[in-house]
Amino acid sequence: MDWLDILILILLGASAWKGFRRGFIIELASLVGLVLGIWAGIHLSDRVIEALDLELKGAATAFLITFGLVLALVVLLGHLLTKAIDLASLSIPNKLAGIAFGVLRSTFTLSIALNLLHGFSGGAFPPAEVREQSRLHAPLMILAPFVIPKLKETKWMEELKEEVERGVER
Repeated sequence: MDWLDILILILLGASAWKGFRRGFIIELASLVGLVLGIWAGIHLSDRVIEALDLELKGAATAFLITFGLVLALVVLLGHLLTKAIDLASLSIPNKLAGIAFGVLRSTFTLSIALNLLHGFSGGAFPPAEVREQSRLHAPLMILAPFVIPKLKETKWMEELKEEVERGVER
């Protein structure tokens, strides 16, 4: 186990605690909102570009707007459902199930973050030595592309990677 594994485990432990505090419904809404937000950003951002009359370089902005709106709506629905569960005196089971979903949501988020870091660094980060010693890096790297294979095929990801590479060359 190396520093990357320790960092990942600390983040997942914090997510378990946060999941307990927030409960199953909010954690589920966050996870569903994340996946639906990314899906909507990929498939609907062209419509947002047209509706807001953005240039092609506004693809990342359109993705973020679409993603943010979908995520906010799903989380709002989750808060309303949590209030109903609290009224039904089911808050302890809700909180215990929230642990699992908190860890699941954070695992997915870490997978996306590691894939972005790996892509933007041209495979240089984290260093090869750290990746080889890590027990958690490889499983995390395959999770997001497995769940959302179209993530690597988006225009804005390619544009953002090119922009970052130009900035690094300067």
